[in-house]
Amino acid sequence: MEKRFGVISADGHCRLMHLPFDLWTKRLPRKFRDNGPRVVHKPDGTRQWGVEGRPWSGVGWRGVGREGVNCYARAGVEEEPEPGIFRASDARYRCEDMDRDGVDAELVNGPYEQLLEIKDPDLRVACVRAVNDWARELYEASDGRFIMLLPLPCQTPEEAVAELLRVADFGFPTGVIFDWVGAPEPVLHQMWEPVGAAAAETGLPINFHANPRGGSRQLGVGVSGLEARNQSLMRVANFPMGPMAELMSAVVFSGICDRHPGVRFVLEEAGVGWVPFLFWRFDQEYDWGGPSSRVFKPDILLSEQPTEFVKRQVFFTFEVEEEGGFRRLPEVGLDNFLWASDFPGMDSPWPDSKDMGHVPAEAALGKEALKQLVFENAMRLYKIPVTLPQAQALT
Repeated sequence: MEKRFGVISADGHCRLMHLPFDLWTKRLPRKFRDNGPRVVHKPDGTRQWGVEGRPWSGVGWRGVGREGVNCYARAGVEEEPEPGIFRASDARYRCEDMDRDGVDAELVNGPYEQLLEIKDPDLRVACVRAVNDWARELYEASDGRFIMLLPLPCQTPEEAVAELLRVADFGFPTGVIFDWVGAPEPVLHQMWEPVGAAAAETGLPINFHANPRGGSRQLGVGVSGLEARNQSLMRVANFPMGPMAELMSAVVFSGICDRHPGVRFVLEEAGVGWVPFLFWRFDQEYDWGGPSSRVFKPDILLSEQPTEFVKRQVFFTFEVEEEGGFRRLPEVGLDNFLWASDFPGMDSPWPDSKDMGHVPAEAALGKEALKQLVFENAMRLYKIPVTLPQAQALT
């Protein structure tokens, strides 16, 4: 990757609705192709992704009913510049859109959410493998700028570990996505211990992306018979804090970080303002009452204070945040926070990410800290190789 802007976005997306129509028809083993994902062209002119003989997703923001309320629409840019070619999943167009936003490279979440809906376990694993094989092509076609974070099949630890070890041999900088909402057991469950061990062994960060579906019963999740009372707004407003705080607690207090010192967890779209408070609270509650009369006696003693594991092994991405949210970050450590554009999400600040996302951080922490948040931390965590423009390299 060539450093021209000094900016890496640590959380973008390439969702099912934007994928190439031939992604799976071209890459799946022949025995899976009849039931595998494909785009169906309907008599009324609409297009729809299908899998296993049933509808799966619309195509493009228009196909999922969000034509006028996404970042492309606000910028006056066509999401589908050529028939069947979407900007989000095409290396050339994606790089053009990085240039619009002043971004050198993006860490892009692959379509992990929808893959869970494939019922045949063998087909599901094959589809994940095809996505991750395609990711290598994108990395090469974009000169190292389009860096896909690779989905894991997360229904059994065996399939997750097998794919993690396979993609670790790809040889390009990346991490893996663990679908914590769709997994059959929570992240802290002992069944996932081999996944943590494999991630520590390979050095691939494990990414957990924020998801409103992981929210609370008090916001109507899992509750039937409720009147419509802005529950979706409640979930969207709260989801970075509630579930992300739970995941931060799970990986530290369960001892996963302690048992596997090499593992790194990234909480994507987490935000920053709440983190210093929970960080402080970790040690406060762990030690409350003193070592001889702990109020909350741990089932598993940690070898260090909980905050030491956070500083060393837990990272957070943020997008647009008010200035005050950044002021306490030095208490945790600036190394742990990475800026992201969330492109091409509906509420992504693209193509005005610098004005909306960088300015408050710089106002609170200064220019040198901003460089760390928007470039250096992602480069270091994901081991992204960087070259300088030729003219700059010669000076």
